[in-house]
Amino acid sequence: MATTENQLRLIQIGANTSDIPATLHLYTEAFGFLNAGCHPLWGKNLSIQGLPLDSHALVWWMVGMQEFFQLEFFHHTRPLQRPKRGDWHPTDHGWNRFGIAVSDFDRCLKSLAVHGVQTITPPMTEMGLRRVAFRDPYLSVIVEVLEKRKHSVNDEERPELVYVTASVADLESAKAFYRDVLKLEIVQDKMLHAPHHEALWGLTGVRLNAFLVRAAGEILLEIVQYHQPHGRPRADDYRISDQGIVNVCFGSRDDEVVGQALERAMGAGIRIPIIFKTQGIVAGYLTDRDREIELAAIPQTLDAILGFLPQSPFMI
Repeated sequence: MATTENQLRLIQIGANTSDIPATLHLYTEAFGFLNAGCHPLWGKNLSIQGLPLDSHALVWWMVGMQEFFQLEFFHHTRPLQRPKRGDWHPTDHGWNRFGIAVSDFDRCLKSLAVHGVQTITPPMTEMGLRRVAFRDPYLSVIVEVLEKRKHSVNDEERPELVYVTASVADLESAKAFYRDVLKLEIVQDKMLHAPHHEALWGLTGVRLNAFLVRAAGEILLEIVQYHQPHGRPRADDYRISDQGIVNVCFGSRDDEVVGQALERAMGAGIRIPIIFKTQGIVAGYLTDRDREIELAAIPQTLDAILGFLPQSPFMI
């Protein structure tokens, strides 16, 4: 069995933004994420997403407190990014929410207000710590802001990802995937949210079932099946270049760990358009309508090139 440092961990949230500069501005000033570089994409670099070879996009990375984790922001120009459907709802199937922990909650909220971002409800306080949520104007997904305790005046102010949430059509099928294909730990005796927290993203009268997925590292996956309001499947004409969270990426430094996971996925009948191998990288997208997952082995020697390390600060 792989050692702890070689097990799959959540290393990335990938999202399509309608405005890359505005997104970088918001996540830098409101949360304190750092510039980790950018790269233009075309041809084979986008074929891993199942897009045609004549596709074009720009990708930009940002990093916070956690090592080997990044926010990855895409903007596709070919095929042209399409906005989220006008009647999008937080229960709709797919990755739809993530949570960021900050130690200076008041400063974060003031910065959001300066950027014209309004929270859905006033903050909720539990055990002396506050939480609140907003709909990101550029990603069109829900972002929860969680206050974390600052243990020392010398503590770093950089943000931490706490969780990312997916709404699914079949909870038992999802559980089997994470347990049997990805070989990750299923947590059912602990929940991140109670039903009353759903009001933070504008939901009332909610009925749902959920479980947590724990990988190596501290970021959790929250997998939810909504019964009331009922979750809707993504559109039949959905493209991976459409606005919103594209996928989450599970990664490792060990290409054998990732290779075995890709083999298990294909053995389970999951479509992977292409397995990308170059410079020690092994990666593939699981692109069926029930899963939006990337698997990637990333050598540590490529961290600076692939956006896992801070680069020059933005000019302000």
